[in-house]
Amino acid sequence: MEDKTIETASAIKIIEVEMADMQVCESPGRLITRGLGSCLGITIYDNIRKAGCIIHAMLPDISRAKIRTNPGRFVNSSITHMIEKLEKLGCQRSRMVAKLFGGAHMFSFITESTINVGQNNIDMAESLFKELGMKVIAREVGGTFGRTIELNLENGKVLVKTASWGQKEV
Repeated sequence: MEDKTIETASAIKIIEVEMADMQVCESPGRLITRGLGSCLGITIYDNIRKAGCIIHAMLPDISRAKIRTNPGRFVNSSITHMIEKLEKLGCQRSRMVAKLFGGAHMFSFITESTINVGQNNIDMAESLFKELGMKVIAREVGGTFGRTIELNLENGKVLVKTASWGQKEV
């Protein structure tokens, strides 16, 4: 996880999270990731500690990978890794909430569900959060279009931007 901090005049940290990456930050700050297509954008936030993370995962399951050097590439390994990082900052799992974004079906000519990476990513995240006893409080997933998300660490709200319908706060 390379430091992708952008300095701003207002002293608010803005950290860019690239594809197959994950970053954690405390308030004041914002985390942003762009170009979520079939990739899954996951935010996890603790509203008492005012700390959170963004994950930009490409594939659902690290156990199926030949190369396992980057846990940020996979939904399951990135979620567990980021929860551990947040707990080290003093966040409590019982207060953490998750939101899911992306998971689009970007290639409409592919109809087999086994190749629907976006849905497989969503299913993996939902299953893992359920197993961990954590709440997924918002979903802006599916469709056939990309998204950019920005997590505000002051309040946990996520600004979702698309070329299809503009932007909204979740």
